[in-house]
Amino acid sequence: MEITEVLSSSSVDLILDQPSPFVNLKSLKVYPERECQGKRAPKKVTMSTKLKSFLLDSSPGSTFTMVSREEVEAQKLMDEVRVLLEKTNGKSKTNRAQLEQGKTIVGSHEHKKLKIGEKMVDIMSGCENTGLQLSQRIENTRRVLSKLQRMTVLLTKLPASKSAKFQTCISSLYAEVGDILNHLKDCLNFQEQS
Repeated sequence: MEITEVLSSSSVDLILDQPSPFVNLKSLKVYPERECQGKRAPKKVTMSTKLKSFLLDSSPGSTFTMVSREEVEAQKLMDEVRVLLEKTNGKSKTNRAQLEQGKTIVGSHEHKKLKIGEKMVDIMSGCENTGLQLSQRIENTRRVLSKLQRMTVLLTKLPASKSAKFQTCISSLYAEVGDILNHLKDCLNFQEQS
C-alpha cells in the first residue's frame, strides 16, 4: 500500500502520462507493507481514479482490490487464535481422557483396595500435572478471548462486505472457546471432588 501512498502524492502526474506497466492483468491486489500496531492509527489510503486507470489501463476487465491494514491485522489475529486453540484443544483431549479415566476408576467398586490405592496415586499425580495444564489452558483461553475482542473492534473499521467474511469465522471461534470453557469447568469441578 505504501506504493499507492507514494503514487497518490502530487508528483505522480509525471508518470500518469506513460502507458501502464501492467499488461493483460486479470487482477491486481495491493497489500499493506506495515501492519497497524494499535499505538497510532495509520492514515487511510485512497486511490485516485487517475492512478487506478494508470495501473489497469492496459488490462481492461481486470479487477482491483486494495487490502486494508485492518483486514491484514484481523487475518493475523485469526491465525494466532487458531494456533492457540489447536494447542488448547490438544491439551483438552489429553485432559478429557485423564478425566474420564479418573471418573471410571473412582466410580468403579469392582477394583481391589490395593488397585484403587495405586490408581488414586496415579490420579493425584495426574491432577497435579492437570492443575498446571489447566492454568496454562486458562491463560491460553484468556489470550484467545483478548485477540477475539481485538478482532471484533477491527471489524467495525472494515466495510460490511469485508467484515462479513470474518464474522462467520469469529462466531465459530467464539463457539469453540465456549466448548473449551465448559471443559475447563468440568475439569475444575472434578478436581474439587477429588
